Amino acid sequence: MNARTRKLLDAAEQAVGRLVQECRKGTPLYALCPKAVAQVSRTGKWLLNATAVLAQELNALATPEGDPKQS
Repeated sequence: MNARTRKLLDAAEQAVGRLVQECRKGTPLYALCPKAVAQVSRTGKWLLNATAVLAQELNALATPEGDPKQS
């Protein structure tokens, strides 16, 4: 994975992580509209998992075992 992509994924992970933290039960945001905030939290957690999988796959492509040019 190139540095630009790594930086992009890191920034997304940090931003979504902060959002998920703010959407926990007991936070002021949750108290305002629990259903919508819970949906944002679930979607944020899904996005964190999806970006982690993407990062894993991009890293695998960067290794000799995953590099099609090496075959």
